[in-house]
Amino acid sequence: MLDFTMALVGAGPLPELSMREGAQLLAQRLSAELVPLACGSEPHSGLQALASPQRERNRPALLRLSGDAAMAQGSSGSWLDALAAWRCPVLLLAQPNAAGLISGMAPASVALCHSLSIPLVGLAQLGGRWDLSARRMDGLPWCGLLDTTDDGGAASDALVRSIQQRWKRMNPAISSDLARLAG
Repeated sequence: MLDFTMALVGAGPLPELSMREGAQLLAQRLSAELVPLACGSEPHSGLQALASPQRERNRPALLRLSGDAAMAQGSSGSWLDALAAWRCPVLLLAQPNAAGLISGMAPASVALCHSLSIPLVGLAQLGGRWDLSARRMDGLPWCGLLDTTDDGGAASDALVRSIQQRWKRMNPAISSDLARLAG
């Protein structure tokens, strides 16, 4: 298990700029090192580098995967397969369409994570208007809204608290570090 790492994975295709801005905001709010990797790269060697004993571990790492994490990378399998094998917690990001609806890729991605036994932190809505009643009806493990606009601070604060609570439950070793960095 990668003790101090969480992976950000798009639930379906997300615009690179939105994914990058959301990841940067989360990394800043979690006091985490942001590690961008392309899903076209070999997954196990990328995760091995994160687990390296030489790697400085003064703060958690937030791995931002760009591309389709479910696509097989030759004999290595997919990034999701590798994240499951390494027991790396995953936060899925889903972006609503212009009508404010969440794509069917979000529940499909949650189901795939469950079928692979990936430690799923939950799902965050990347931008748009947060519709609490619709999100409750989804029946998905929503953490909240990740709003990268200047006025999105309160929603993103609630999201970060939710992520921290869930991440701590998955990995008690990180609890004191997250509390120290957040305080």
